[in-house]
Amino acid sequence: MKHLNAGFAVCLLLFLGLAPEVSASAWTCQQAGLTRQVVVFYPDAPARLPCKVFYSKPDENVVPHVLWEAKNTQNYCERKAAEFVEKLKSSGWRCLDDFEKTNQTIGSGL
Repeated sequence: MKHLNAGFAVCLLLFLGLAPEVSASAWTCQQAGLTRQVVVFYPDAPARLPCKVFYSKPDENVVPHVLWEAKNTQNYCERKAAEFVEKLKSSGWRCLDDFEKTNQTIGSGL
C-alpha cells in the first residue's frame, strides 16, 4: 500500500484545508524536480495536542505517513518537524513553510 490512492490524497487535502476546527503547519521542499511535504497536524485545534507529523512524496505517488505523534508533550511535533526540515535542507532540499511560500507568491505578483 505504498502507492497513493488519488481519492485518499484529495480527501486528506480537503480535510487539512477546509475543516475549520482543524489546524496544520506545513513545509514544502524541492530538489531536482521532486517535492517533499512535511505537515504538523492538530486534529483538535486550537489545542496543540494531540498532534501528528505527516511526510509525503507527492511526485512519487507515495501515501503520506506519520513520522511522529504526541498526546502529552507540548511542542514535540513542531520540534520534530523543524528538525526533519533542517535535515532535508542540509541534504540540499530547498524548503519553504506555508507562510514563506504565500509571501513569495504574493511578492512575485502571482
